[in-house]
Parts: sequence; C-alpha cells; structure tokens
Amino acid sequence: MYTNQEASAVRQQLWTSLGRYLSPIPSAAGHKINWINYKTGVKNIQIKMGADQSGAMVTIEINGDAEKRDKIFNLFLSLKSTAKEYFKKEWSWQPQATDIHGKIIACIYCSKKNVNIFKKEDWPALISFFKTAILGFDIFWAECKDIFEMQT
Repeated sequence: MYTNQEASAVRQQLWTSLGRYLSPIPSAAGHKINWINYKTGVKNIQIKMGADQSGAMVTIEINGDAEKRDKIFNLFLSLKSTAKEYFKKEWSWQPQATDIHGKIIACIYCSKKNVNIFKKEDWPALISFFKTAILGFDIFWAECKDIFEMQT
C-alpha cells in the first residue's frame, strides 16, 4: 500500500519517463511538442491521459454547453472512418459522460486494462499504449484540426 505522497511520486515518475521517451518524436506537423500536456489548440477539446492500479486511458474530452458538445462530437463522428485509420486502437464514443468533477462532457476514449501504474514491470506496456494512442491522435489532428477550427 502506498501513502498519498508515495503514489504521487510513482505517478510523477511514470509521466516523466513517458515524457522523456516521447520528447525526441516531433508532432505530425513536424514541431517539438509536449506530449504529456498535448494542446489541441481548439477550445472545448482536450486530450487527457491517466493511469491507476487497474488500467490506463487516453480521452478526447469535449466540453462546453450541450449545443457546443453535440456539434463537436458530431463533427468527430463525421470523421470517424478517418479517425479509425490513425487511432490504431479501438476507441469508444460517448456523446454524454461525466468527468471526474461531475461535469457533463462528451468523450472519445481508448483504454488498456490489466496494467498497474504501481508495477514497474507494467510500465513498458503503459508507455507503448500511451505512445500509440497519442501519436495516432496527433496524425489525425494534423489532418483534421482545420475542420474543427472552421466549425467551432
């Protein structure tokens, strides 16, 4: 069992390791990028990564009022076949969900089960999962971001 401070230190070590691993990789647009704090550059669309003792998740969160969420989510849906080409993982599509603060969002996410952030032997699988998911999203985003900027 970990204290809160120990658990926080382990999480920080994983994100630091992942950041160092990904830092030499340029974005699909050829720029240096902070993969851990990926910025979409479009209001109401955020990328979040998380891991705990039961698994890991990468989430595209769509927030804003209901009309804005629906518009952005439907735009993603219209590009679903393109997204599938790049995402390289099976993503789930939820037009309505609740974030960790209880706020209503729409989200698109992929997850990896049976990996534990507190088991260092699981870190290669976690890092591989995050790398594949975030790089796939980045390629999709480089191709489709302009569509979202024009429509939102």
